[in-house]
Amino acid sequence: MSLFIRRALGHFLMNEAGADGGEGGGALDINTGAAAFAALLDPLVAAEPGTEQPELPVEPEVEAELEPEVEPGDAEEPQTFTVKIDGKEVEVSLDELKNGYQRQSDYTRKTMEAAEQRKTADAETQKAQQDRQQYAGELQRMAAQLEGVLEQQSQIDWNALLEADPVEYLKQQHLFQQRQALYQQNTQERQNLAQQFQNEQAQAHQSYLAQQQEDLLAKLPDWKDDAKAKAEKTAISKFLQEQGFGDEDISSIADHRHVLIARKAMLYDQLIANAKVQAKKVQEAPQRVVKPGVTSNGNPDGRSTAAKRHERNGTVETGAAVFASIL
Repeated sequence: MSLFIRRALGHFLMNEAGADGGEGGGALDINTGAAAFAALLDPLVAAEPGTEQPELPVEPEVEAELEPEVEPGDAEEPQTFTVKIDGKEVEVSLDELKNGYQRQSDYTRKTMEAAEQRKTADAETQKAQQDRQQYAGELQRMAAQLEGVLEQQSQIDWNALLEADPVEYLKQQHLFQQRQALYQQNTQERQNLAQQFQNEQAQAHQSYLAQQQEDLLAKLPDWKDDAKAKAEKTAISKFLQEQGFGDEDISSIADHRHVLIARKAMLYDQLIANAKVQAKKVQEAPQRVVKPGVTSNGNPDGRSTAAKRHERNGTVETGAAVFASIL
């Protein structure tokens, strides 16, 4: 009990004692009771009967937000959610879910950026290839023209021209030499373009093979083991040879989807072959004859056991068991 309540009650009891004839007490009237009750309500006022109470400043009412008391051990458990990861349901917290979503969003953003960059690079590569093809076409046309004029100049009788017109002879000789040099440059440039195209084709093929290998390992993680991959590749090659494929056809397989189809076909044939072997073994196995009332291991069958149980108990249930064993 707080101090002001004890004081108010003490004051109230003193007045009660005075009303009963005690010392120093007076009768408990309405004013005294009101003062005692006011003391209970206001700890700042110690009211005395018959005294005038000073007016106290009125404090503005302030709404206090009361926080719920949390007992030790009653801490709120984190909210969890059920998600499916690799086909299994896993309980994760809200923070883990947010972090996973943020990582997925970041991965998606980076994947989109990489795809956009790849798209831009592919467009630039395609544009460069188109320009090179156009340039190669122009070189080819120039080479055809040079071949034509060089063929015409090769028909000139140079000795007769020299005697008839030495100036024209020198002029034609100069043109002939220039055209020959230009034709050689043209030929060299066309060879360079062809070599560059072959290098790009080889690089693109290597990139394609690397991507197909990555896709294949994603579908067949067991092939990350080199020994197992080598064994299955050998088996697939043998299977394809048995189906009529040549060595060149097999070595040219690059698409990982073709490898997966060939592997499935091989495994299916192996499964059918094993099933046939097992069925043949069952057919060739000798048939075992079991005597009535005796199981294959020589022990009494269910009917004998049920009959003996019925002889001991003689209940409806044991009788029904005997009848069920006969059926």
